[in-house]
Amino acid sequence: MSTQICLRFVIDGIRDTMDHYRDGALPLHRLSWELHSRINTLVPHAPAVWIDQLRDLHRRIAEAASLGEAGAPLAERERRGLEDSLRRLRTALESQRS
Repeated sequence: MSTQICLRFVIDGIRDTMDHYRDGALPLHRLSWELHSRINTLVPHAPAVWIDQLRDLHRRIAEAASLGEAGAPLAERERRGLEDSLRRLRTALESQRS
């Protein structure tokens, strides 16, 4: 599989995963796991700087997921941080697709 095809496939998968989370079909801890796995898949196919950006955004999402694992809903501040990280992740993905 060519690098460009692999990039497109994984980026589309990340976007679909985020959409499933937003639709309520995927719990936050599963979103975090999926993002981690898919970002690691990109490592041999994408620039290291971009991967570092994605990993930083994932780290923020994983932190929110770990707070949510306690069973309590996220506080407003954590929820806003999560939404900001998801928005930034989508923007980072779109910038690479171009």
